[in-house]
Amino acid sequence: MSNWSPRPLCALLLVLVANAALGSVDLAGSLDPSLLESVDVDQLKSNYLPPGLQNVNITLADFQKLLQSKCAKANDHLPKGSVNASALGKSIEEAGLHLVECLSGLANITEIQAEIAEASPKGDLDVVFEKYCLRLPQAKTCLKNFNDALLPCLTTDEKSHNAMLQRIADKLLEFICYKNGDQIALFIAEEGPECLEQSRDGIANCLNSSFAGYLPKAFSTEWDMPQLVLGPRQCVDLYTFETCTVGLLEKCKTITPSNIVESMFRYVRKESSCQSHIDKVKQQHRRALPLASGSGSESSLSLHLTWTSASLLMATLLARLA
Repeated sequence: MSNWSPRPLCALLLVLVANAALGSVDLAGSLDPSLLESVDVDQLKSNYLPPGLQNVNITLADFQKLLQSKCAKANDHLPKGSVNASALGKSIEEAGLHLVECLSGLANITEIQAEIAEASPKGDLDVVFEKYCLRLPQAKTCLKNFNDALLPCLTTDEKSHNAMLQRIADKLLEFICYKNGDQIALFIAEEGPECLEQSRDGIANCLNSSFAGYLPKAFSTEWDMPQLVLGPRQCVDLYTFETCTVGLLEKCKTITPSNIVESMFRYVRKESSCQSHIDKVKQQHRRALPLASGSGSESSLSLHLTWTSASLLMATLLARLA
């Protein structure tokens, strides 16, 4: 089983949450996993898959089969028949819907957009976000409950990384709500959402160039879902995505959005062991530079250093708020 950055799976979960919050999944009724059938899988593919996989016929049932397969393989060391992988997969689906309901109860996107529109001309964005940031502890609980449902389908290696990934998720929320939302209020006031929209296609290219190698060239329901770990390779690829994305945002009208996004990456990185791996590769790159110029080779030794989403995740959420 190959190691993988958690970002592609997080992107899938993000789309499910966002679609539900915006009304494409009706949460008024019971939390029936069949509600997931209303997810726009075509939108998911176009937003998060590389061009070579965007025209593949992938259904929600395919994702469910992959999830069930992962649950089975994560527990294949246990006596045969002792684990019901199908039930575990359904538990994760139900937990995902509970996560949507939990987060939607804390922050209704439509209401937030209306409040932002009303508060912006008055310069009262900080008041809006302070109200929602006071709900941060409940949001962390929502995420923890979902994470608890994931744990039975994680391998031993994944479980060893899980606490760190949970801390990173918590830190993302804390960054957004730093000083009761001052950061996000400043981001919106300085045309951050417009900057993200302007850079959307470029950010998608950064995402694909950084993480496309983790996806198969041809999709199959027999594909082994990768491990949710953040090892040395994933750290470097995440940093590559970071530098690529920040470089795009620096071209916007104001530098503030780029600075805030870069600060977010650094804030989150402190919770991981990534910095030492990044520093090591950067040092190797510096040592290789004279060699590259002497041989006339430029591209062969160029290093692709980029980060998420945690940022794209934050970027998507901020764009929704615009």
